[in-house]
Amino acid sequence: MRLRVAIIGAGPAGSVLSAKLAVAGADVRLYDLHGGAWEKPCGGGVTAKALRQFDFLLDQGERFPRQAIQEIEIVSSGGRSVTFPLDDAPFCIFSRQNLNGLLLERATSAGADFIPRRVTGLRREVHTWRVEAGHDRWNADFVVGADGCTSFVRRTLGRRLPDADQAMCCGYYVPAAGVPRAVVAFPKRFTGYVWAFPRPDHISYGIINQCGEYPLPKLWEELDAFVRWHRQGELPRDRIRYAARVPMLRRSSWKTNRVVGTGWALIGDAAGFVDPITGEGIFYALHSADLLAQALVAEAPGSYEWRWRKAFEADLTEASRRLPKFYRGSMFGASVIDRVLQLSTVHGGVVNIMQQALAGDVDYVTLKGRILRSFVAPSAWRAPKLTARSVGYPQAA
Repeated sequence: MRLRVAIIGAGPAGSVLSAKLAVAGADVRLYDLHGGAWEKPCGGGVTAKALRQFDFLLDQGERFPRQAIQEIEIVSSGGRSVTFPLDDAPFCIFSRQNLNGLLLERATSAGADFIPRRVTGLRREVHTWRVEAGHDRWNADFVVGADGCTSFVRRTLGRRLPDADQAMCCGYYVPAAGVPRAVVAFPKRFTGYVWAFPRPDHISYGIINQCGEYPLPKLWEELDAFVRWHRQGELPRDRIRYAARVPMLRRSSWKTNRVVGTGWALIGDAAGFVDPITGEGIFYALHSADLLAQALVAEAPGSYEWRWRKAFEADLTEASRRLPKFYRGSMFGASVIDRVLQLSTVHGGVVNIMQQALAGDVDYVTLKGRILRSFVAPSAWRAPKLTARSVGYPQAA
């Protein structure tokens, strides 16, 4: 009998898993309350690393356009600005409607059955799951939660992420012609950052901050101040605001983060798979979907546990350990970001490492060693350096 798999959530993780399992011969139902592709609170950045590993993201560019980014401007809380070119490893920014549309179409073309309904009931029976979505009823052999940080599947299993392992993300979109430069700024005394990510026909402005650190009104103040600076004093009218939570796991939470059990598994944001420093989640959504697909096709669903831990647990755990120092720490009397930007103007090795990090190609476990080795390498000092400018940090009063 064909394996019957119910996947809750038709974002990148759920759609990629659906496509892979359908191709492998499983009977797949993909549930989502949206009737098709939809926009979502998200910067939409896809790193060069993700584009290399999942090159199907570059398919159908005419129908699902994206914005190629050739450079990223980083602004420190001290008002220092440095622009890093990404000529050798550009990344792309998708509207989530286009990204979700591309991946959902791949899933349905592969044979997955898309059910545009909210799952309202999930009950374990003897050897199956009873999945209820409105008037629709279905028995599944395996259930997958791919439904985000506040996952219904995760909550049903009694494994809700605590607030201390979450961040708040909010923002809005502004119509604008696409440009090949993204901007990321770091407010003072703030565990998170603000961004301007251009897409083909608009700019995504947003902010991410560790839950509980500041109230939501403060986040909107910081974001509005940044947008005024970025748009030279103009704050767009009729802004459609959004807000959502994303995972930001503490170091201690990774070891206890169980994401697979008898007849069920979690992937993507629902599993907590987001880089706690950068907020990067799309790569981990796709990667975890790929790993779970391998486990299910091999008829060894329990192997998903060691697969994801072997693939990226150490790196994300190290990111969680470094997070307080990265955002709140200091280096030689200045913020870490400010000092790194300063070093990029005198040391080409720092520039190279930053470019690799922005491309998603430097892991946190080896990062410190690579930085130290670059300082003793004569060629790194001779590598091209960048120019800093003072812009005055656009922080709310």
